Amino acid sequence: MPVPEWHRLTEDEITHIIRVFNNQFIFEHTEDALNRASIIIKLCNDREVKVATAAFYNECIRTNVYMNKRDAAYKIKEDMDAGVYGVDVRSDIYTYTSIFSDTNAKTSEDLARLVEFYDEMLSRGIEPTELAKKPLIKLARNVGERRLLKALLESPETEKLTTLHAATAARMLSNRAQAFIAEYDVDSAKSQLEQLLMYHIPKDTRAVPFSPGYSVGSADIKIPLDFTRTREAFFIYTRSLYESIMRIYIIRRRANDAHELLDDMRRTIYLPPTRMAYNWFIRFHAKRKNIQKLHEMHDMMLQDGVMPDEYAYTKFITSCMYHPNPSRLQKLVDTATRRAYFGAKDEEHEPNVGLDEPEGVHSSGLPDVPRHITELANIHNIVYHPQACTRFYKSMFLEHEADIDDLRSEKCQPNAHIINSVMCAYTMLEKPVLVLREFQRFVRYQHRLSPHQRPPDLMKSIIPVAHIFKMALDAARVINNQWMARKILAQMDVWGVRLPNPISKEA
Repeated sequence: MPVPEWHRLTEDEITHIIRVFNNQFIFEHTEDALNRASIIIKLCNDREVKVATAAFYNECIRTNVYMNKRDAAYKIKEDMDAGVYGVDVRSDIYTYTSIFSDTNAKTSEDLARLVEFYDEMLSRGIEPTELAKKPLIKLARNVGERRLLKALLESPETEKLTTLHAATAARMLSNRAQAFIAEYDVDSAKSQLEQLLMYHIPKDTRAVPFSPGYSVGSADIKIPLDFTRTREAFFIYTRSLYESIMRIYIIRRRANDAHELLDDMRRTIYLPPTRMAYNWFIRFHAKRKNIQKLHEMHDMMLQDGVMPDEYAYTKFITSCMYHPNPSRLQKLVDTATRRAYFGAKDEEHEPNVGLDEPEGVHSSGLPDVPRHITELANIHNIVYHPQACTRFYKSMFLEHEADIDDLRSEKCQPNAHIINSVMCAYTMLEKPVLVLREFQRFVRYQHRLSPHQRPPDLMKSIIPVAHIFKMALDAARVINNQWMARKILAQMDVWGVRLPNPISKEA
């Protein structure tokens, strides 16, 4: 197929080609698209192609702005206002939108410069659209300009999209919702979500060819340009908005609201929640030792086909055995006592415990419990859940298609915190043989990581490793295996491990 001559291309075709490359950069974040657009612009300048439409120069401004050539972009705008390109080529709303869409603007100085253009646009009587305000809202949110952000959000919406423009509305409303979240206005953010759900779902059922990546609290989602108006792209934008609101609910300890939103999302869109979203719920309930909710989250992940990662299984397993601080322990006892008399009732607001406070030491065996609490019956059944711990552990091996009895298998390699909790559970269940099995698994894995030197995990997890060796040594003495006890002590000397409590090294 012959390459078309330049003089055979119309102004609209050249503009369309540059616009496609600019859009490809915005949606796919690929530098090649910008390079191709800049080559076309350079060829037009070298051949002195005369274009009498403002759309062409608006796309040239976009390309220069994306390539961080702001001076060149501003020069084009000044020439448009001066009539260099003709009396019909003047700055319009699309010109200012191109200037605002500066992906390299990240500081307060950049925001101040764009605000000057925004004021200039208003002084000319040009009404801003949601597409023009979107980058300003995002930048004001990122730099912390709360007053400007609030003013932009309160300004009237002049761009009304029909219910058929679902993908475009998803990007716009998601950006506004993220801004409301930055203003701690969750209700307004949820109203944006409700408004988005009123749009017609696109009919294009093609699947996005790769899993899009996006950061929490951002409307920037990487989707190929050809798939931006598909059904799946619409659901990806919608899922991002759902998860952003759920995250704020969890931070504010509004667990019931977060779970209602999670259930609504699973009913509304066919895409499953991301693993990151599930990990928020897992972390929240693990710190509160809500084992029943953790079982529900685990079953929900398996139903949705979202495989728990190492972080999730670490929280699943360690939450069953870790010893909470006194205030949380007292809360657990109070909750258990209340449920015993009045029945199980989930409270909307969790106890006044910070989300990011330390989780406490991963203890082994049965750590000391305050005397006024030990007087209660079945206190250990409230605090420790060894059977749930072992069930989560076996499920982890099943998910990795690994045999739990095969110590040489590399499909599933638990970390020190998981091994510590599992050995603690087997100790409480009086299964010393399984305690020694997990100890051997841990030693083999560490040797595999660092065969000729001290494993780095020993430095990062000093306390759990010390408890691992203590429980293994106790288990060896319970079954009277002197050879294993000597082997454990020898490994302690090689790695320089110190037991948490001084004990006799006599076998």
